[in-house]
Amino acid sequence: MTEDPELMDLMARSGCLGHVIGFESVVPESLRAMGKTPNLAAAEDRYRGAVDVLRRHGLQTWAAFTLGHDGDTLESIRATAEFAIESRFAFAAFNQLVPYPGTPLHRRLAAEGRLLHGGRWWLDPAYRFNDAPFVPRNLPADALAAACRDARERFTSFPSQLRRFLDSRTHLRSPRRMAIYWAYNALVRREVRRKDRMRLGLAEADPAR
Repeated sequence: MTEDPELMDLMARSGCLGHVIGFESVVPESLRAMGKTPNLAAAEDRYRGAVDVLRRHGLQTWAAFTLGHDGDTLESIRATAEFAIESRFAFAAFNQLVPYPGTPLHRRLAAEGRLLHGGRWWLDPAYRFNDAPFVPRNLPADALAAACRDARERFTSFPSQLRRFLDSRTHLRSPRRMAIYWAYNALVRREVRRKDRMRLGLAEADPAR
């Protein structure tokens, strides 16, 4: 996570409108667990310094977060969504932590007996997209899935879209940026809802959800 004004100025002058940034978490314990130590210094003030540099240079940001680490709670997940709204991000992805096979995370959770669906969630016909395939430390699996779903709904709601849009330094900077903001927010909201609880490999969500 860089706060280099010169780099941001160079990006803005090159014609860059924005970029994707993996903030990953606002919880220091979670950042340490995922090895994102470069983010720790910026996270101490909830990334306010870094976000201010981005906005000052007019860069629209798509922020990515990973939720469900052992340091996460319902309160930290709600705080993450609020941080994304307050920061006026153009878009944000609230990705649930998924233990992919062959990774250290999958091996650790297996050793701790915390994997669901027999540790092979991707093969279980009962598994649905956005379900939690493991037992979190601080809340039940279904509560984690619900909290992530709530974060997406809060961020993509119309009040949130309007609040984030009213930023003269980024989204209101030009008609082009305004058009990009509204077009992509509509697309993201539609896709988030369409994919929620979808069966893996199918094109439609589970009608029984």
